[in-house]
Amino acid sequence: MSPVPYPAANAPSSAHPSPMAKPTLLDPEPCDPSPIDPRTKMLDPSPPMSRLGSGTALLGLANGTEEDGDDEDGVTEEGDAAVMLRTIDFAARKHSCQRRKDVDQTPYINHPIAVANFLSSTGITDIRVLQAAILHDTVEDTHTSIEEIADTFGMDVARIVEECTDDTSLSGQQRKAEQIRTARSKSKEAQQVKLADKLHNLESIRRSPPVGWGKRRIQNYFIWAKQVTDLCAASHPLLSNRLQRLYETAWTRVGDEYFPCHPDVAGPISDIEKHRIDRRLGCLKEGEKRSPKPIFF
Repeated sequence: MSPVPYPAANAPSSAHPSPMAKPTLLDPEPCDPSPIDPRTKMLDPSPPMSRLGSGTALLGLANGTEEDGDDEDGVTEEGDAAVMLRTIDFAARKHSCQRRKDVDQTPYINHPIAVANFLSSTGITDIRVLQAAILHDTVEDTHTSIEEIADTFGMDVARIVEECTDDTSLSGQQRKAEQIRTARSKSKEAQQVKLADKLHNLESIRRSPPVGWGKRRIQNYFIWAKQVTDLCAASHPLLSNRLQRLYETAWTRVGDEYFPCHPDVAGPISDIEKHRIDRRLGCLKEGEKRSPKPIFF
């Protein structure tokens, strides 16, 4: 996929660059000297942010810095719905060029939205936790910094996101070991996001194993995930109970082999589970691979 053009530094000073301009990816976004509230500015169309550096183009107002009521530009204080929409918009821009590894190559943004939905639908109403769920992969997987999260959404949200962010300088195995080592010491809010994140990843793997993943890798992932989620279980019993049911019932199929996702916990495959697997794979079109190589991940 070719890079998405980005507005040139010497573009005309207008809200929207001319469609005839030919900017390059490295050109910074033109500065707008007018005193526009960042929440309003974010509504203007902008290019995908996944491959761009972490700049100030999307910086909004930090939580708690605005006075109650209208400001001088007539923008009222945000309610929770507006805050969540602004957070989703930010994450969608950051993840816009990324896709998951499932057979449908679903947009990556579906994952953090699902994580937030798992939390909201099981009684979590703290807006900061729901925002962190939406943003939990932005620092680790896109050009976003903790400072940008803090400037845009406040220190509380940034702290949770930071707790959910792996050290990308470590190897994959080291990062997994670090998650196990630190899971118990995370804040309750970060543990809740961790539970929802693992739940959606596990259900996604069960539904459509990623490209190149065989039986051993899938089972190793489930074994490791359970070690992490068991340490976070007390932070949100409803989600931990749902995870336990998943460990006990989840089977999947690679090639013609059916196997339990967690070899030590899952019981025998049920007719319902086998039907679910066969129905999913039966939806593939003739000649379509079960797990094609993703565009991005």
